[in-house]
Amino acid sequence: MSERKLRVAVVGCGMIANSAHIPAWLSQPGAEIVGVVDRDLDRAKTLANKHAIPGVFDDVGNMLKELSPDVVSVCTPAGSHKEHAEAALRAGAHVLCEKPLTITSRDAADLFKAAQESDRHLLVGQSMRFYNQVAAAKAFAAGGQLGDIYCADVARMRRRGIPTHGSFHIKELSGGGVLYDLGVHMLDTVLWVMGNPKVVAVSGATYSKIGPRNENLITSSVESGAFAGGVSSASYDAATFNVEDFASAFLRLDNGGTIHLKVCWAANIPDSAGGVMIMGTEGGLSFDPRVLDLRVIKNMGRYQVDITPKILPPEPNHPFYAHWHMIAHFVRVIKGTEEICVKKEEALNVMRALEAIYQSAKEGCEIRLDQADG
Repeated sequence: MSERKLRVAVVGCGMIANSAHIPAWLSQPGAEIVGVVDRDLDRAKTLANKHAIPGVFDDVGNMLKELSPDVVSVCTPAGSHKEHAEAALRAGAHVLCEKPLTITSRDAADLFKAAQESDRHLLVGQSMRFYNQVAAAKAFAAGGQLGDIYCADVARMRRRGIPTHGSFHIKELSGGGVLYDLGVHMLDTVLWVMGNPKVVAVSGATYSKIGPRNENLITSSVESGAFAGGVSSASYDAATFNVEDFASAFLRLDNGGTIHLKVCWAANIPDSAGGVMIMGTEGGLSFDPRVLDLRVIKNMGRYQVDITPKILPPEPNHPFYAHWHMIAHFVRVIKGTEEICVKKEEALNVMRALEAIYQSAKEGCEIRLDQADG
């Protein structure tokens, strides 16, 4: 007899569900999507009809009671992540939750506690770890190719890439702006590659200079990260923009290392600015998580060399292919054949650092972090 498929429900029917989670779950032979939930019932029906999903709901509680899914993908705005993820965990489902896990580290710790008490897995959707070039960078660093890693410079800069789909720009719904959209990805990536040192102090600044203005520029959804269709039809009004569109921070680590982080949705800069540089005593890494680009910087004898590893192309060839890898990983975790990639301590380390950036920006001083896990 064949093994029973995991029964999956998806909460939130916006761009990331339509373009990433649903097609990735549908590609898994060991899983089936049994329901979708969205407060906009018509949008849920449209998505369900598109993918022949039988269950359609506008309330998470009703869905959990009626379907009792094995797994729930939470794809709603960050401000509702805790409510939806905790309800799913308490109902006995494993949870994959989009980043950021919650809008406070205390709420994140509460979710991990709920997962432990429910004996269920909670995976934070740090999908960038599953990019081929990032996985290779992690392997080189973990293999000792860099020696003692002590410094990193990381940036993800869009010229005009404010998400006009969804509610990323509304603090009451998303908790924050570009730090919670791009910053959480970039900080998690560089800390992971560096071996997950703890952040012990932060000095940061945030700005909201471009977002509140209606520039009437010609832009595309691709510039704001909405690849492969599925963009929400929700109208965007610059007058409702009340989060940061640019953030910069200097972070001190418990091993003596440092990170300089810069992220922005909109600034007067060249297109596609940014990338990651990680420096160690025996070598360095330079890569851009968005493209198949990785260099290992080393010395060979008396010569300085740049090594360009062969990175396999994405499979499937899709802008969100990392979600396919992440969801396949989660299936293996649930089946007990693989250890979960994003650990509780790692997720809380990132959340506390992001909170400290906001606090530092507000207070105009360096913030020292409490090292307790909470």
